[in-house]
Amino acid sequence: MSKRSGTAIKATKKPVIVLAGEDGNDRHCLRIVLEAGHPDARGRLVEINEQVRLRQASPQNLADRVDKLVRLAEARAARERAPIGAFFVHEDFDAIDSPDRAQVRDRVQGALTRRMPNACYVLATWEVEAWLLLFPQAVAATCSSWQVPKKYLGRDTAKVHDPKQVMAREVSRGGPRYRESDATRIFAKAAELQELSSPAGTNVSWQELGAHITSLPPL
Repeated sequence: MSKRSGTAIKATKKPVIVLAGEDGNDRHCLRIVLEAGHPDARGRLVEINEQVRLRQASPQNLADRVDKLVRLAEARAARERAPIGAFFVHEDFDAIDSPDRAQVRDRVQGALTRRMPNACYVLATWEVEAWLLLFPQAVAATCSSWQVPKKYLGRDTAKVHDPKQVMAREVSRGGPRYRESDATRIFAKAAELQELSSPAGTNVSWQELGAHITSLPPL
């Protein structure tokens, strides 16, 4: 049961998965991956528009920001008259993988879990473009002149510096320049090709996202 404006609203529908992120493009990418990875996700994903700003927050600000996000998620689910099956919160780390990233992730995940036990924090290294480098077939299928250079195949893309620039200057140098909005097209193509389950390399944040999805119970 959720509350909105102080009034209890009885859930009458199956659980929803609420998505939050830095922007609509990131939420769309997360939506595609979830729909491909969980059998009950399609048609059950809803979003909140609040920009996620958790990783650099002070302890007090973190608690306040988490509380605000969770209240927005609860209100969004109440509009659907549904309980929350999971709450996915996406944010970019804006740096390569490091012990600092693990500490930030654990700190924010802990704050979210204390407020909502079924919350999942996804801290991407460096950003979602590092994930795109894992799917060379989808990249090439999205635009025939694009190609992930061999030096990125089979490697840890969480260690790639500024992958957005890699996509723009190296992957797409033979054709139209990569734009952030192309990420959703590539993820959709990777889902279509069933490439999401067989990445051409590793990335800790991609693996964490996969673990979150596979740990979800039936909705």
